Amino acid sequence: MRTMILALLLVIPAGLVWADGDYRGDERCPRPADWSNYSEPYNPLEHPRDYPTFFKADRPGWSCSYQREDGVVVQYGDSRTPQQQWLDMYGGGNGDQN
Repeated sequence: MRTMILALLLVIPAGLVWADGDYRGDERCPRPADWSNYSEPYNPLEHPRDYPTFFKADRPGWSCSYQREDGVVVQYGDSRTPQQQWLDMYGGGNGDQN
């Protein structure tokens, strides 16, 4: 029982990191060698009141996608800038307040 609990404690946090926009990629979507052209990974849910103004917040994030042989689409990253991601989530759209 203790072994199972310990295994879960080790696996669950790793899975959460992977699910939250991790930029590791895989053999078909390798990470870019030069990150200077991309923004850092960003999750607007973690910053509901803070419009992103940090360094490279206006640069697109790295993303890559492909369709596996079984039909599943694999997506890594988000090609929108952190500012676009934040506006898409909190920006209000067309100005209609209803």
